[in-house]
Amino acid sequence: MNKFISLIIVTLSFIFVLVTDVKASDICEKEKKYSQAWYYNNCDGNILQSTDQKPIKSHLKKGKNNPWKGYPYNSDEIPADANPDYKILTHYLKKSINPNMWGNRPIFKIKKTKNFKKFEFDLRKDDYVIKQLNKTALISYLEYVDGKIVVDEITPKERFGKIFKNSSKHPSHSMGKSIISYITGHAICKGYINGINHKLNDWPILEKTLFYNQPLINPLNMASGDYKYIKSKGGGEFKKSKRWVNDPSIQSIMENEMKNTEAAKSKYSYSNLNTNLVGSYVLYKMGHKDFKQMLKEIFVDKVGIEYDMIIKKQRKAKRNQASLTYGMHITRYDYLRIAVAMLDDWNSNTCEGQYLKSLFENRIRKGNVNNKNTREGFSHPKHYGGQFHIGISGKRDKPIFILDGFGGQVITIDFENNKIIAILSIHRDHNWMKLVHSKF
Repeated sequence: MNKFISLIIVTLSFIFVLVTDVKASDICEKEKKYSQAWYYNNCDGNILQSTDQKPIKSHLKKGKNNPWKGYPYNSDEIPADANPDYKILTHYLKKSINPNMWGNRPIFKIKKTKNFKKFEFDLRKDDYVIKQLNKTALISYLEYVDGKIVVDEITPKERFGKIFKNSSKHPSHSMGKSIISYITGHAICKGYINGINHKLNDWPILEKTLFYNQPLINPLNMASGDYKYIKSKGGGEFKKSKRWVNDPSIQSIMENEMKNTEAAKSKYSYSNLNTNLVGSYVLYKMGHKDFKQMLKEIFVDKVGIEYDMIIKKQRKAKRNQASLTYGMHITRYDYLRIAVAMLDDWNSNTCEGQYLKSLFENRIRKGNVNNKNTREGFSHPKHYGGQFHIGISGKRDKPIFILDGFGGQVITIDFENNKIIAILSIHRDHNWMKLVHSKF
């Protein structure tokens, strides 16, 4: 009897494997060889297996909304304190650039232009950058000085280069917060919002919440006083409900977690809700039609993107709701193009440039400086202004703006010296101090 049961189990297992292989084979035949979709479906034969990594605190944390639950292969992101091997890094790179990773959630898609902004090059070799690209999770490094790209390095084919290309749309993570701020500046310049001191008293959903009647600069500066209700580490989870901030619509949050709340003392406290509130407010003030048109004017007409880009709404937001996140998918050169547009606005003193300068003048102290952390630009600056980390050691009071995102996505702009360094990574395991800080 036991032998019979064993035979059935073996037979069923064989059938399952056979069916799975057939389905995979069909996908691989349909998809273009060596395309992103081809690699994502493991058509290269690289089927990823589990590892014997020891459990780490972040992915063992309880809660259904924990983005690291299920690591090493079934989480949304690689935990910051993980030590992933090559197979795990490859898995998450495939996952992050998969064009279907945002599923059916509502998005704004900004379509590319044939007249994209072309760069000038005066290239030089940087041995340390090349070394980091070959040994770490770093996948892209661009250095821009005085109107020209002087260092342009991408992960080699023998590393991650068969998967990640110039056309790959890489997630912004929290770099998108700074881009939302830049979008907000354009809305101000178009007259939809009176300025950074505009009072948030003209959106009914904010009534009886801590945000009502606050100046816009407070949530822009992560200083709305919402820290009584949101966990300080990462700023992504509500203390009582345990809901993840980026999942429900802004309307749902105001009706639930934020209902009858009062603001604590205004001080810097990093929170995803602040950014989502700002972006959603802009969308509310403009309406979907005008907002979408403005996105075209910013990123197509002005920035000159070469590839389509994506801005995401919350997972549970409806398409017609004025609800927006900072999540974006953009290519490596287009990230740089956005930074160049900011630099040009600053130097030309356009209305948007004046907006950026006002963020610098209204920056506040962060109080969480960590000069010993060589991996990130996030905690290094002493100041924060308008969704940008500002200043570096040795140049604390200089207008050096940092866009920083989870996993090692960092753009650093030195407005006074016309310099930009933009890096992308799968995981934050490279030396940011040597790669970026030392260049300024």
